[in-house]
Order: sequence, then C-alpha cells, then structure tokens
Amino acid sequence: MNKNHKLSALAVVLAFLVAFAGTGLALFAQATPVQSQGEVQKTSDQAKAEAQAREQLAAQEQVKALRAQYEENAPVVKSYSLKFISTSEFMRSAKFYVIDYSGTETTLTVKIFKKNIVDFETLLKKLDVEKKNIQFQVYAIVASKEDLPESYQSYLKTETKEITDRDLKKVLDEMKGLWNFKHYWVETPSFMIAKDGAESNHAKLVSRHDFEFYLRNVQLRGEESGKRIISVGEIRLIQSTNTPNGKSEQNLIDTSNITFKEKGYLVVGVSGLTTGWSGAALILVISAEIK
Repeated sequence: MNKNHKLSALAVVLAFLVAFAGTGLALFAQATPVQSQGEVQKTSDQAKAEAQAREQLAAQEQVKALRAQYEENAPVVKSYSLKFISTSEFMRSAKFYVIDYSGTETTLTVKIFKKNIVDFETLLKKLDVEKKNIQFQVYAIVASKEDLPESYQSYLKTETKEITDRDLKKVLDEMKGLWNFKHYWVETPSFMIAKDGAESNHAKLVSRHDFEFYLRNVQLRGEESGKRIISVGEIRLIQSTNTPNGKSEQNLIDTSNITFKEKGYLVVGVSGLTTGWSGAALILVISAEIK
C-alpha cells in the first residue's frame, strides 16, 4: 500500500472515532440528570436545618449536664432519728460528709451536699445498730516465788492448790518458765459487762484486796462469731490501801491499746503488790465473751 492510501485509511479511522465520541457524550448527557437551581437551594437549606438541629440538641445536653452538676453540688437539709448510736458518736465517723450538723443524742439534722447523701445514709445504716454486750471475766491472782512466813496463816489456808479452769491453768503454766512462781491465790473472778463502743467502765473487783478496775474505749472488730477481736483502749488496775495519813492509791497496772480474741485469755500484766511479805506479785488475767 502506497503512502497516499495509508493516509486515506487513517483519516477514515479518525473520523469514525470522533463521530463515536460525540455520540457517547450525547448519550451521557441524556442519562445524567441535571439539578435545577431550586433543588440545589433546597438541599442546602436542609443541610443547614440538620446542622442547627444538632447544635440545639448538643446545647440542650450541655444545659442538662450543668443542671445535674448544680443539683448534685447543691446543699440540702435533712433530719434523721437515731436508734442505737448518739449524734456525737456517729458524727465522729461521718463529719467529712456534711457541711454542718446539730441535734440531740437521738436526733440529727445535717446540712449536706446532695451528692453525699447516699454514702452518708449507707454509713448511718451500718453504724446505727444495736451494740453487742461484751462480758469481761477478770482474774486478780496473787502469786509468790517464796514460801510465806508462818504469821500469814490466813493466806496459807486459802492457797489455790489446783486450778480447775483449764484455760486459766494453761496461761499460768506458760508463765512458769519466766517467773517460776511457787504459790498462787486465785481470787474469785469478777465480771463486767461493757457495750461495744463504751468509752468508760469501772468496777471494784471481788478480792480481799481493794482493787479498782477500769476499762476505756471498748470496741468489737469483725463480724464472724468465734473470730471477732475485742479492742480496749486502756486497762487500769488500782490498789487502795489504808495508811496513817489516810487512803492511798497505787496504780498497779496501766496499759493501752490491747486486743485479744473472744473467749481467749490474756495476761494483761504482772505487777508488784503490797501484801506485807516480799516477793508477792499480782497477775491480771482477762477473758471476754460476746453476748
């Protein structure tokens, strides 16, 4: 094929392609819808309305959150009736929840932030319960490492030859290696009932000696029976003796922050004792039972 024939064929192909492209554009233009100016404006207005609605909803939610926060932090005044705990005792534990309070031993009025009410009332429900009784059994035991003089026949006749209380005997046997006492005079045990939470208790012990017994700040810890702990803030034993100048008091035992298990025996202390003979000692043993 010569050069002229090739150019003629190429021109025919180009013409065909141009004609086909024009037809395709026309068909595309017919198939694609064209939005009018009104439709475009309508779409724009709808988008703006939706955006405004979202903004209004967000603003309402923000106002709602601020109102809830304000209400939670708003102070309110509430009153309560107390059954088993006094106002002063309860407020020692609850003072961090309230702005201010007043009341009697059986009524309580508080000014409190609304957000603290649930925690405050939960604590009140936990603490305002009937207090358990704790029965303390107190043993004042006179002991001696030496034999007594014959002039103390009254003591010699009342010496405890056999300790029948197994738990008490076990406690005293454990002390033999340390003190090596030879003689014991176990006084009649004294009993004292103290309430859980009691601030002060006092009793004169059943004894030939003039013993005054004091307990302070008694508390019961734990819930499971048999595994509870009795805590005592202070235990004191004072002996009174008559002198030519009148009555004299000696502080034989004074100890603080003592804990022991319920039904357990505890040697609170061993002290010197005014008896008239040398080598005498006083052993103070306590046990406690929850009633």
